[in-house]
Amino acid sequence: MLDQFQVRDLPLVDVVIALESAPLKAVVAALEHGVCRAVLVVDQGGAPRGLVMRDAVLRHGERLSDLRVGLLPTLGVVETKPELMLHDAARAVSNAGVGAIVCRLGDGSDPKIMLRDEMLNLTDWAPLVDARARRLASEASLAMTPRSTPPPVIAL
Repeated sequence: MLDQFQVRDLPLVDVVIALESAPLKAVVAALEHGVCRAVLVVDQGGAPRGLVMRDAVLRHGERLSDLRVGLLPTLGVVETKPELMLHDAARAVSNAGVGAIVCRLGDGSDPKIMLRDEMLNLTDWAPLVDARARRLASEASLAMTPRSTPPPVIAL
């Protein structure tokens, strides 16, 4: 059944994104004003370095506010493409130390995550079925849309 779905069909969630050099007090402030459950720690180039759960950041932030978020213990992450088949994503998060998948749904979009345990213990398939149906309908309508410019003609 997993071979019918892609990562983009998962109920991916938002995260707070923080440079590994960001002080904990700044990350705590960002978490206090949102509902995100985790912080994605990225390097200067924006590549994911790991994931820290909200509770751990808040707990350490109370007493170590000047500590850099990159020094906290992190869960490993695997960055995937939205079109990756779900069975391949499940295989990727099955590796030891991986705590989540990270996916950007479009160019320039913020990364979203799905925690490993939630992905591997998925019991409600209805949201995935609905998301897949919307994706397939969108792909079908794009395929049916006429091109605005004709294809180039190659003269021989």
